[in-house]
Amino acid sequence: MKDFWHHLLPLAGTFHYFIAAVIGAAAVAIRKYVQRIRENRAAMWPSADGLVQTAIVKKSQYGSWVDVSYRYYAQQEYRYGKYRRHFARKAAADSFAEAIRGRSVQVRYREDKPGESVLLERDLQMTGILQMG
Repeated sequence: MKDFWHHLLPLAGTFHYFIAAVIGAAAVAIRKYVQRIRENRAAMWPSADGLVQTAIVKKSQYGSWVDVSYRYYAQQEYRYGKYRRHFARKAAADSFAEAIRGRSVQVRYREDKPGESVLLERDLQMTGILQMG
């Protein structure tokens, strides 16, 4: 049995990039699934007008991310939230960041915990910030 693993070890290097890509794709899929659950839950929450303060593009080995920070006013207080979106291509991430930076957005927040907020993809699509495709 020890000899068996000894012969498989050189093959592990060959499949390293494939395994890393599968793990990366699984992480993105899980993140999208969790985001979809949060959005479905938040669809009935009250909404507030928000303003995007920053949209920063971050490049990774498996694509690019845009980290968005926004501010909104709920229950007589300014509050802050974050939104993150993954893109396969950096050019698409750059376009999204440019389109959302400084824009007004619709923010959904929990009535019992107004500091918890979500940007819904459908709200971003309706404003034209997020294009389908």
